[in-house]
Amino acid sequence: MRAEISWRHGLKGLALAGAAALALGAGAAGAQPSGPPPGAGGPGGPPGGQAFGPPPEPPMPPAENLVAELPAPTVPRMRPVPAPAADSPMPAADPRDLRGTWFHNQRLEFRMQRDMYGVSVPYNMDGAKVLARRVTSLKEGKPYINASAICRPPGPQWQRDLNFPFQIFQSKDWIQFVFEEYHGRWHVILNPAKAPRPAQKDYMGYSVGHWDGGTLVVESKNFKQALWLDVDGTPLSANGKLIQRIRKVDNGDHNPYLEIITTIDDPTYYTRPWSVVRTFGWHPGLTVFNEYNCEEQIGDPSVSADAGLLPEPQR
Repeated sequence: MRAEISWRHGLKGLALAGAAALALGAGAAGAQPSGPPPGAGGPGGPPGGQAFGPPPEPPMPPAENLVAELPAPTVPRMRPVPAPAADSPMPAADPRDLRGTWFHNQRLEFRMQRDMYGVSVPYNMDGAKVLARRVTSLKEGKPYINASAICRPPGPQWQRDLNFPFQIFQSKDWIQFVFEEYHGRWHVILNPAKAPRPAQKDYMGYSVGHWDGGTLVVESKNFKQALWLDVDGTPLSANGKLIQRIRKVDNGDHNPYLEIITTIDDPTYYTRPWSVVRTFGWHPGLTVFNEYNCEEQIGDPSVSADAGLLPEPQR
């Protein structure tokens, strides 16, 4: 989806100098050393009179360097939503009952740049090149076709990251996430014996979940096509998988929320698995979804002349 779309896409030396000053002050108060100070050359010091200091930082890996040189992502605008009323109903006390309406309560990210620990996304060179190609196309005003841009389900991660509410329905055998945008549906199977694998691959993948205490653990894989994980095109190959850990948090402050930690496991584009965390606030007042017209949003040629998107080269 183009970066210029509104909230819908939317819908990351001084210490050494001070230590040296303290050392000099201490030396002035007592006896002066008879030989050259440590690190100034001579016996016990490095050759050439070089001063001690932190070792030089290793050079940035080529893939990380390529990503670091890309233009910064656009900062998206959030959809304004009032806080739930004080007398709103609360979700069920059972941690395994996720039913209800939830809405993004974090700042959106148009490009994932760091994981949940603040570490840069671990691209390999193939992944870095894919991201660079997509970001460059956006900057040049020639965005590439992607699932979101042509009203196809964009995969679980991007679908959840869109700035629209979703509802959760569940039974003992399955859990359904139903989204306002695209009228999307993410189906999680809890009992695979009662839901055999479909004959055809789905855009949202094949998702099987199980409970680990009060946390729902879901593995999604076998996607119909490679995914964009966000607006700028952080990639997931068709063979990649997402592991989502979903738990309901209630601190007794009348502000329950869902926490979803997603691990991206895709050796095609990354050197190791990495994780991001998202939270979604409880919003029972958004249970009735607004009407949604995907074609009008993305630029139906009958509505807007600026609807052209380019096929992405596979190189």
